[in-house]
Amino acid sequence: MPVREAISPRGTPMRDDGSVASKLQQRSAVFFVYLHQLPRWVPLVVLPALLIAGLAVPGVAGGVLLVVLAVLLWFAFLAAPVRSASHRLVRLVVPLVILVAAVGKLVG
Repeated sequence: MPVREAISPRGTPMRDDGSVASKLQQRSAVFFVYLHQLPRWVPLVVLPALLIAGLAVPGVAGGVLLVVLAVLLWFAFLAAPVRSASHRLVRLVVPLVILVAAVGKLVG
């Protein structure tokens, strides 16, 4: 199977080796480019605001805000380069913890 390459928002090649991860990265590339073009302060304001609002708003609305936050964090972590095994663990655990909180709000 031939391996195709695309360019990520950070200017590094994204390999298309047929894996789920590479397909997810390529399908998310438009969102990655959009995130990369935002001013640096926007994620620093929006992500904590979503966390605070999601925890403060009762019921389903708070759960939905937390789900949106978890999805945005997941995409942001996919766009960031992997540095170490502990970094990979954080990239997986943070969105999962937020999703658990969201499910708790949606169910409770």
